[in-house]
Amino acid sequence: MTRAVALRVVGVLLVGHVLIAALNLSPLIDSYTVSLLLDVNLEGTMVVWLSSATLLVIAALAFLAGWRASAESRVGAWWRVIGAGFVLLSLDETASLHERIGEKAARVLEVDWLPSLYLWVIVLGPIAMLAAVWMLRWFGGTLGWRSVQGRLATVGIALWMAVPVLEALDPTLGGPRLLVVIEETAEGFGEALMLGALLLHLAARRAPVEPAPAPPG
Repeated sequence: MTRAVALRVVGVLLVGHVLIAALNLSPLIDSYTVSLLLDVNLEGTMVVWLSSATLLVIAALAFLAGWRASAESRVGAWWRVIGAGFVLLSLDETASLHERIGEKAARVLEVDWLPSLYLWVIVLGPIAMLAAVWMLRWFGGTLGWRSVQGRLATVGIALWMAVPVLEALDPTLGGPRLLVVIEETAEGFGEALMLGALLLHLAARRAPVEPAPAPPG
């Protein structure tokens, strides 16, 4: 894949998330069918499928980057760890694993201002933030802080870091629609930018095409 195609993929995803956000803030979301398919505040929708699929593609690209970096064993190993992490995130998107952890934590924790469904913010939030800080440093160092792919990755991770904060600000299922849409859009933008970062990284590391042998004589 060329650099231009990679950037087009990112652009299409970003525009798609903007359209989904606009739809969720419009009267059209009151339609039963539209809500069932595209409501960002529901599970099992096309929006959830898109997010899960994007994360799974990111995982596959990370594994591919690890395979291409096999000569640099340490870098390759970390790429594989990152790939496994994104597989877990993809599963979480469809199976709501972090919400289930929050519900389990509610058996031993009691927080008056936070419903059990959102206790994951307290339980997993610090771990997620530490992981995000590590990823910021690793991606910046590996992809290059000043490269386009490095900047896409760091901005994407920064957007993901905002998600737990936004959920903590609005820990109610019936909260302000705008805040929910902003949170889900930030998550989607982060996925699109990370996908673009890996596509550009792999495009930059393509093996050079060897010249054809000169004809004899």
